[in-house]
Amino acid sequence: MDGLLTQDNEISVSKSPFAAYRNERMVYDGRLTEIPIHHIMMRVKRGHVYGVDFVIMEALSELEFATSRMVTQYLRLKNIDISQIKVQNRLKFMNKLNIITRFKFESDEGKSMVRVYCIERAAKYLLQSRNYECHWKPTDNTRPIDTVKEILARNQVLLTYRTKLKNLESYKVNPSLRLIKSGKHINCFLRIDVKAGKEKETILFEPVRSFDGYKDKFLKRMKQYQEFYEYFRPSEDMPTPPQLVILGEDDKHLFELFKILYKNNIQFKGTNVIYTTDLRVLSNELNKSFVRFSFVEEGESVKAKITVLNYTILQ
Repeated sequence: MDGLLTQDNEISVSKSPFAAYRNERMVYDGRLTEIPIHHIMMRVKRGHVYGVDFVIMEALSELEFATSRMVTQYLRLKNIDISQIKVQNRLKFMNKLNIITRFKFESDEGKSMVRVYCIERAAKYLLQSRNYECHWKPTDNTRPIDTVKEILARNQVLLTYRTKLKNLESYKVNPSLRLIKSGKHINCFLRIDVKAGKEKETILFEPVRSFDGYKDKFLKRMKQYQEFYEYFRPSEDMPTPPQLVILGEDDKHLFELFKILYKNNIQFKGTNVIYTTDLRVLSNELNKSFVRFSFVEEGESVKAKITVLNYTILQ
């Protein structure tokens, strides 16, 4: 990814920018006045909004919220040779036109350098004019910060896997899983399917951010997954129970999530949950980015043990 300002192996931070920060909030960083839709259409007719801009809108439609780096990765995966600086310029231009919206993060630790983007109503109309299926609705841009951070963490995983994984067969954002017993559905954040020879495996990713109340939210989600696995029915699309991966902020956070599952006796029939973090995923060896927790006895005390796994199906 030569067009990226920072390569994966050059990212060296102690805490992910997509983690939760103390008293963090999203601050709107777009236009304060609306631009009439006919004005935007005139800019399109005049060629001020052109080819690559539509692919940028497509990227934001699929990813929901994304940084300029993520958008650049998305475009380059479509074989569009473009630099992150140019992507930033196009995002800035479309933000001024109210085609897309920009947000920034602020917290007790100061203002973040991260800027995130999402589409606006005009982008939906423009995408539909190019026969691109877009299901955006106004409330999509008003989601709480914990959900936005979860989406950003998911996107980093997705784009890293699409870039580095040679045997990635398919992926789906927000796939719906049917809960047989209750008759309800749960929307998983990300599903990827990998294939090595005749072996195929489905992996589900569940990002978790440590905002206030996250433990109750996490436990509720895990109980829904527990029902999914307990009453899992094989199908042509998913013949075996998928691997569930919890995507946390750091190893300390992962251990807290492990303890929640352990204390509440949450188990998943047919699979064992494994864990990873935003920064682990940026490792050059994706197959070694996963860990598992357990308790071991040492004399009269019980201690936690973390084991790094080698997930050999990832190539």
